Amino acid sequence: MINTGSDKVVQRYVKALHDLSLEQNKDTRIKEDLSLISELIEKNKDFKKIIFSPLVTPKKHQEILKLISQTLKMDQITENFLFLLAFNKRLILLEKILEFYNEISSKEKDTTKIDVILPNKISKKDISNIENKLKSNVKKKTKINFIKDKNIISGFIV
Repeated sequence: MINTGSDKVVQRYVKALHDLSLEQNKDTRIKEDLSLISELIEKNKDFKKIIFSPLVTPKKHQEILKLISQTLKMDQITENFLFLLAFNKRLILLEKILEFYNEISSKEKDTTKIDVILPNKISKKDISNIENKLKSNVKKKTKINFIKDKNIISGFIV
């Protein structure tokens, strides 16, 4: 990860959230909540536009986040964290925060994250073969993400 000014801000927010979640023994719950938010951002383009729009006021962001929090039955820590991001006009960093939180959480559990970037979708058999080969070479627990990137002509990047 390249260290830019925003990355340092992201790291501070994530460290604070992660420390609080461990202190309250809610690390798994917070991670689930953040996964739900990540999924919502990924699947709902309108939500993504609203959340990342600088034209929407922090108060309006908080109202939207309150509704979503209630609908998804999120933990109070997650809800307050999202409110804080909205209040400080940092929701634009949310995707980086989600990614970095998963990274830190994985390190805590001694898990290695591996991204496999492919030019197109592959069969489940090929996915299984790649996973088995990578897991046999890595001594730690692994989490393998398969990412589709049309810029790759052939082969794949690990």
